[in-house]
Amino acid sequence: MNSTNNGVHREITHHWFGWVTVPGQGPAWARGHVTVRLCAPREEIYRLIAAWLRERGCTVPTDFPQAITVLPGQPANDITPRRG
Repeated sequence: MNSTNNGVHREITHHWFGWVTVPGQGPAWARGHVTVRLCAPREEIYRLIAAWLRERGCTVPTDFPQAITVLPGQPANDITPRRG
């Protein structure tokens, strides 16, 4: 049997949202999306979101997974790419 999926990396996009803290400004609503491998563990999703927020100067709390809601994913090719 021949397969046309050899070497294809399946990806899924998760949308997320929640309150974060911006030093000097206080609480702020943040939202976006992250695309990961289909089999990526939940910890990787949160790690990528936290890194993105830190790059923008936000404080990421230790209870971050409870502060941010991650919605169930969609296949990456089924959404229109947007900046998060």
